[in-house]
Amino acid sequence: MKKFSLIILLAAITITTLKAQLSINAEYRPRGEFRHGYKSMFSEDDNAAYFISQRTRLGLTYKNEKYSLRITGQDVRVWGDESLYSSTSVKGDNASVDLYEAWFQLNITDKYKLIIGRQEWTYDDQRLLAKRNWGQTGMTYDGLLLNFDNKDFRFDLGLSLNNDAENKMGNEYTPDKMKFLDFIYLSKKFGQSSKITFKGILSGYQKEEGSETIYAMGTYGPYFQINNSKFKLDAYFYHQTGTNRTSQKVNAYLFSIKAMYKLSNTINVGPGFDLISGNDPSGNSNTDHSFDLLYGGRHRFMGDMDYFSSLSKSVSDAGLIDVFAKANLSFNKKNSLNLAYHHFALQKRIPNPLDISSDFKKSLGDEIDIMYKYKAEIPAEFRVGFALFNASETMEYLQGVSNNSADFQYFMWIQLAFTPEIFKSL
Repeated sequence: MKKFSLIILLAAITITTLKAQLSINAEYRPRGEFRHGYKSMFSEDDNAAYFISQRTRLGLTYKNEKYSLRITGQDVRVWGDESLYSSTSVKGDNASVDLYEAWFQLNITDKYKLIIGRQEWTYDDQRLLAKRNWGQTGMTYDGLLLNFDNKDFRFDLGLSLNNDAENKMGNEYTPDKMKFLDFIYLSKKFGQSSKITFKGILSGYQKEEGSETIYAMGTYGPYFQINNSKFKLDAYFYHQTGTNRTSQKVNAYLFSIKAMYKLSNTINVGPGFDLISGNDPSGNSNTDHSFDLLYGGRHRFMGDMDYFSSLSKSVSDAGLIDVFAKANLSFNKKNSLNLAYHHFALQKRIPNPLDISSDFKKSLGDEIDIMYKYKAEIPAEFRVGFALFNASETMEYLQGVSNNSADFQYFMWIQLAFTPEIFKSL
């Protein structure tokens, strides 16, 4: 009987293994950068920065009919940044390896899934929730996700709760980090070329250390997309209400519309317009009108120079207007070129401290971004980018480099991404 039971057990394990799938994938991504005004403007007394950073990831995925498991570790470093060294050797870092993903997915039914753990949350164009892939560390979220997907209709519920440690008493948390980020996501497809989605996000910050008061803010709105063989249109409007991290009432908004038209099999072009609301620096309003981009993407939207990653710092919370045009040229399956032009301006005017009777002009400057991409036959992609920014007097004032003799700011980079699948079971 024991032998028979053992045979049955081994057979069950074999059958389960045959239906399961195990895969191991890796990513090696070095990037060299030359910064002459990247993120902050370059003055005549500054020296350009150049370095090479590197991201290395190794991921394991196990899947069967009932559940899945994903674990990804990563190491992010700058070449030569080792903190443990002597005059005769370089010995490594105190800590450079981190956990990027670690989640378990339970397939409740064919339509319902539950995902628990550290995971990527990306929705629509990643304006509010993103994996922030330009940054070498990327971004993942610790939380729980309930997903319902019925082909043309999708519903997601995301929940999170953050703490600094396994507390014995109390629930204090670092005030500059979100205590929680909860959301609902609804998506309805219409045919093969259009969809409407809705996001409602509730984010909270703790008042201060020593207090368990939470300031909660709501962000919600629709997203509309048309995407067919000739034309693509994305438009959305998000509104924010509630209380910000400094206890102010919030009334802010973000509006965006962009289009791409396929002129030929090799050329796509299109314009776009973004408006991010801000505060009037000369006003005395008790309401915060500066829209918080939460954990959404920055680099992919507001220019490769990344001047506007933090609007509170770069434009003094006065909001941002971005009028842009983009073009994608595909020479063949391997070679392509992306071009983008941005004109940036303030949403609100800023007073001129040298002349109290006048304000600075709203214009901040113009940016041109160019990126060449080569996709190899092996699982590798090579990219080269160049960005150029011509700043206005207003931008120079905001950056603290007035009367700057360095007229143009620029940024160059070169990147290789090698993403092999090392192993995959049959």
